[in-house]
Amino acid sequence: MERKSVFISYRRSSSRYLARAIYQNLRQHGWDVFLDVDTIDSGDFDRIILNEIRTRAHFILLISSNSLQRCREPNDWVLQEIAEAVRLNRNIVPIVEADADFERELSYLPEALRDVVSKKNMLPLMDFYFNEAMDKLRNRFLKTPYTRTQNMLDEELAERQQQIVTLDEVAISKSVSILPPPFAWVEIPDKGYSIAKYPITNAQYRLFVEAGGYETERWWTEQGWRAREDGWYLGDNWKPSGQPWVQPRCWDNVIFNGNEQPVVCISWYEAEAFCIWLSEMTGENIKLPTKNQWEYAAQGEDSRRIYPWGDMWDCALCNNSVFPCQSTGTTKVTQYEGLGDSPFGVVDMVGNVSEWCKDFSYRKHNEPDSNATERHVKGGHWRLMHTEHFECKKERTVRPHYFINYIGFRICRS
Repeated sequence: MERKSVFISYRRSSSRYLARAIYQNLRQHGWDVFLDVDTIDSGDFDRIILNEIRTRAHFILLISSNSLQRCREPNDWVLQEIAEAVRLNRNIVPIVEADADFERELSYLPEALRDVVSKKNMLPLMDFYFNEAMDKLRNRFLKTPYTRTQNMLDEELAERQQQIVTLDEVAISKSVSILPPPFAWVEIPDKGYSIAKYPITNAQYRLFVEAGGYETERWWTEQGWRAREDGWYLGDNWKPSGQPWVQPRCWDNVIFNGNEQPVVCISWYEAEAFCIWLSEMTGENIKLPTKNQWEYAAQGEDSRRIYPWGDMWDCALCNNSVFPCQSTGTTKVTQYEGLGDSPFGVVDMVGNVSEWCKDFSYRKHNEPDSNATERHVKGGHWRLMHTEHFECKKERTVRPHYFINYIGFRICRS
């Protein structure tokens, strides 16, 4: 990869003239610069764009007023360009035009990307100091970036895999030491079980994936393994795709795949497989909570409590879309800690994601390997706009092979 190579990402409607001026300045000083209106000749547009990011060391992000507003839409191309640059660990240089509020623009990005871009040194651009700004850009901001080689990536993966404990190697570790933070058990007094303080995160679920979770049949129920092989998906309706599941379906979606965001787009069968795997790794009895266990952990001893925090609704206490709150996706599982906790201190019981439960009590199907056609889901999620959906007693059932970007899970231990 050429050291003096740059990709310019910009919103054409507001920054096309600035983008061209920067492009021409860098070219005059010997830089290899990609600007989509000048450099693409023909071919598959999205493939060419992403490949150009891969082949360049630096990534300039032009920010004008409201230029990142459309990044709230998952298919926005500027969003996808930023996500690719972050994934590839490129040297990202935000250039902020005079009319733009940097913090406000960053608020339009998904949390996982916002955390990365906010830490970058941004270059403010004043209209009358363009040449001075370009000197700073070339001589200070476009330094040789640190990039991880494939060998480095392989070594990191090998190191993580060595940390995954198997039964054949060493004494089994406990769940707290295996799962990366944030993770903790909350003991429910006099009930004989503990419940996870937070929903399971992407980083925690990744251990299951990297341990061969989608390749190891013994960690799945019979019905679950069949659903995995069938590869159920939602087209015009729910049906088998013939392409087996190999990971959660939102695994590569930058809006939902932050390490400390709850894992989503997984079926009940995948949540149950995670529990079976973790039970084997730890020797502990790990399961999904039953509907009754979940409700008690959310309400405490007061079975009439409406919300985990009390009886008065406040949209500032959890991740939701009840007016005037307006969520654009999942948040870190710790973001509302200390605000909307249950009486036992359990976090995110409502808001953020709804959660799979073990049972389908209407028909007494409580065992994992039963042929239950539905399972309970508890807790309102980030997309819901009506307060009744966030009540502790609110419940619904969902088919176990379904998955969507607002259902996750937490675990229970007895």
